[in-house]
Amino acid sequence: MLSWERFVYFFPKVIVKFPVTLEIVLISFGSGLLLGCLLAWIRIKKIPVLSQIAAVFISYIRCTPVICQMFVVYFGVPALLGQMGIDSSAIDRVVYIYIAYGLNNGGFMGETIRSAVLAVPMGQTEAGYAAGLTGWQTLVHIVAPQAARISLPMMGTTFIYAFQATALAYMVGVIDMIGKTRSLGSVTAHPGRLHYLRTGICSLKPDPGIPVQPDQ
Repeated sequence: MLSWERFVYFFPKVIVKFPVTLEIVLISFGSGLLLGCLLAWIRIKKIPVLSQIAAVFISYIRCTPVICQMFVVYFGVPALLGQMGIDSSAIDRVVYIYIAYGLNNGGFMGETIRSAVLAVPMGQTEAGYAAGLTGWQTLVHIVAPQAARISLPMMGTTFIYAFQATALAYMVGVIDMIGKTRSLGSVTAHPGRLHYLRTGICSLKPDPGIPVQPDQ
């Protein structure tokens, strides 16, 4: 049976790990946003070689599970550093989570940003040039604000997905809320109740929802 007393007892023990979850989300989302902007710029400008590499990277990220990407980074980066003669034993495990989730977010946001920029009518850019603006000024003052509004719903969805993806971090020994939930569940023999508790905590995060289109 469910017991509110158990929820009240375990809540402080689980919520204490929320900063770890939030840190993973914010760092991976921020780094993913920077990587996404770079990938979008490379693909929009169609830079030789780099554009093809970016397309392959995005395809890999979008077509493989995030858990596979996490294990590739967790086991691959230390092996690569070892080949270079660099000792990676002092690197905190959470750093690999930052890298893996940052790459994952970057792959998805790269396509989001690219499609948002291309959705801005070309006439807007031409109007900026006609007004005497440089390419950079046109991007910052005309294209970027409109692209940001177009991409905002998908960016919100990606941010929410980042919270859900942190549930896999415990598989490499990073104890966030899900890791704490599992460890408490194995000790207390009440894993179901603890997962109900974590689900309730995660459901408190905002929903990006569907933007309402203004009346024409």
